[in-house]
Amino acid sequence: MTKTDFSLEVSVARPSDYEIVRRLCRRAVGPDDYVLWILREVIKGRGLFLAWAEDELVGMTNFDKCIDGSGWLSMARTDPDWQGLGVARFLQYEIAKKAKKHGVKILRLWTLTTNHAAIRASEKGGFHRVCEAVRVSHGFRSKTRVDYLQITGNVNSKKILKSYLSKTRGYFAYKWQFVKASEKLIEEIKRKNELCSHDEQTFILTKPEISFHRLSCSFSLFEGDAVRSMRLILSKAKCMRVDWVGGYLPYDQQLLAAALKTGLKVDGWGKHCLVFEKTS
Repeated sequence: MTKTDFSLEVSVARPSDYEIVRRLCRRAVGPDDYVLWILREVIKGRGLFLAWAEDELVGMTNFDKCIDGSGWLSMARTDPDWQGLGVARFLQYEIAKKAKKHGVKILRLWTLTTNHAAIRASEKGGFHRVCEAVRVSHGFRSKTRVDYLQITGNVNSKKILKSYLSKTRGYFAYKWQFVKASEKLIEEIKRKNELCSHDEQTFILTKPEISFHRLSCSFSLFEGDAVRSMRLILSKAKCMRVDWVGGYLPYDQQLLAAALKTGLKVDGWGKHCLVFEKTS
């Protein structure tokens, strides 16, 4: 379908929009869209922006604030009949405008390298590529308690900034979002007791929380041998008695081989991610 003359309006999703948003997800992605698992919680978070053409829902994008004060865009969906017509860019613009009013001047997002429509929309919307990543994870079948690895007090924030982060130009994943590393941010994560250092291996392992109806935690590598680090991560995650642990790695074949060697697997939905950033 070609839309030759239309105007869009924006709103923030309310609980009463659940059914129409659900239909959009199914039309745009299919019945297996991961958003359907968490849609009610997402709407409750009051960050899901909707694009309307009169009374027709044609697109959506979710907005969250990150630990470093930046904004994160995710769950972008456009109705198939409206793809290529600027719906995603419209939502990016509206979110950026509102975020800036609340002091958020940096926005980020990621998309798969194979999602050419999303890449075009991001670039046309003023976003530029900052790094590449791959998503890996591991599910635990048993929850046998093991010895807990304690955080140490001698983590050197400056040294961390020169390690694996050099492969991603200083960006790393914290939970589901990418942030820009700084000494201040590293110290904040350390105060949250999520920065772990053991036997020259340093990494982030977040506190357990419910995600997609499972008790989960997330990791990021900072320094040390990749295989040893990921084995420590799996050991510590297991002792935290989570069902699942996942993280983003720099898109690097040696790191990917190390991850597979330790029992982590590549998540198909994040097999090669391009991270984008925009400053307003």
